[in-house]
Amino acid sequence: MNQKRAATGFKGMALAPVTVNTMTAYNTEPGEALPYAGSMTRTAKESVTDLYYDDDLYAQIKDVMGEDVEIRMAEVPLEMMAKLGLGSFDSDSETLEADFNAAGKEYALRFVVDTVSGLPYYFNYRVFQLTGIKFDNFNTKKDSVTVCEVILTGVFKRPSLAGLAPWAVMQLKEDKSNQAACTAFLTDAETKPQA
Repeated sequence: MNQKRAATGFKGMALAPVTVNTMTAYNTEPGEALPYAGSMTRTAKESVTDLYYDDDLYAQIKDVMGEDVEIRMAEVPLEMMAKLGLGSFDSDSETLEADFNAAGKEYALRFVVDTVSGLPYYFNYRVFQLTGIKFDNFNTKKDSVTVCEVILTGVFKRPSLAGLAPWAVMQLKEDKSNQAACTAFLTDAETKPQA
């Protein structure tokens, strides 16, 4: 029986700091989960037409290198910002000494795209170059608290290592026998070429 593969949303976002991106090697640290992703938009470099089959919008796998990306997060914990190299966190005072000078910081951007069939795709974009971080404050109705959105902006780039694909994707099998491999795909450090 064929399962529907229509995309219904994304979740499970993680950033893995890129430690080596040269013509001879590519390495990342383990992925750090960003649990409160709200939306991700890309400024398309090509015009596309949405494809509908059986009244469902299907994900299109295409080249997105060079596209400007904006990710809106409901929250990024202060400890997480420090782990991502955006400042130093003092656990005693629970204070982040922030350095949002994002120029040149590179990460592997990994996330899960849910499907109607419950068999999600796992994406790993190998070079997401961060270009900016900002906070977008807005007030909710009446006496409610102020909500603070964290906005990450960047661009997808091709790795410097010749022959390394700019992104990779896995899909969960129907029997879920590759669940551990899919989870590792989001969280593990990556080394190319492998020794």
